[in-house]
Amino acid sequence: MATNNDILLRTAATAGLTRLTEAHLAQLKRAIESARELGDKLPKDLHYSEEIAVTFRLPAAGGSKP
Repeated sequence: MATNNDILLRTAATAGLTRLTEAHLAQLKRAIESARELGDKLPKDLHYSEEIAVTFRLPAAGGSKP
């Protein structure tokens, strides 16, 4: 059975991070936990038309700022 450290090492290796120190692994562990916590807070039952999105609009050529 894989330990948490083994899972962290495999995750890091998958991302190409093959030479991490123990301090780096601890930081990676905290980052993964934080990302999962934030992901859990996102709404899961949105219809595609309600999806949260950032929009970007280019100004018209020669026009003023929007």
